Amino acid sequence: MCKGIRYIAAGAAALAFLGGVTPAALGCGNADTPLFPPDDQPLYLPASVSWADEGNEFDPEPILLLNVDLALETQWDIYRLCDYRESTFCFLMAIAARETGFDPQAVGDTGNSKGLMQINVRWHTGRMESLGVTDLTDPVQCAAVAMDYLKELEVQHGFAPESEALLMAYNMGPGNAKKAISKGSGSTDYSRETFSIYQGFMKEMEGLT
Repeated sequence: MCKGIRYIAAGAAALAFLGGVTPAALGCGNADTPLFPPDDQPLYLPASVSWADEGNEFDPEPILLLNVDLALETQWDIYRLCDYRESTFCFLMAIAARETGFDPQAVGDTGNSKGLMQINVRWHTGRMESLGVTDLTDPVQCAAVAMDYLKELEVQHGFAPESEALLMAYNMGPGNAKKAISKGSGSTDYSRETFSIYQGFMKEMEGLT
């Protein structure tokens, strides 16, 4: 559980498209904890059910990023995807802010990059299939692909979590990022701008704990 943050039950919703995927599959959380509820469970917890019933604290007010152009329900879905980790959540939100300004319908790279996180279907079709993702215009599905890619960049390529180097790799690919870093370029306009957004989001959330 993240430090001192209380969660609202109604905000615990997550889409059922990744029902078999666990937080551990994306590099965080418990291997036995599903990211999304089984098909026979309600998509949203009733208001009468508190987070205390799941070993968490209850608070009647949602505590997330209030000044971003993304519905609180969607933010909660992505927050749950992040296993309620503020740093992971804010990092994803910063990328979304820099890439598309939170526009789930955004299309770039001559039609190859799609959705909130601008996932390039040329390079991530296999990843999407393994995660069960079928619609990149769905912000939660798109965030799931981005989160899985970020974890790959960390684990397989050695980029530090929540770092400018990781942002460079996300933006230009791990090979190009490593070349730039080896030549003394430890950051780019993209990484600096995105990391600044990330720091702002972290301060906002820390102020709400």
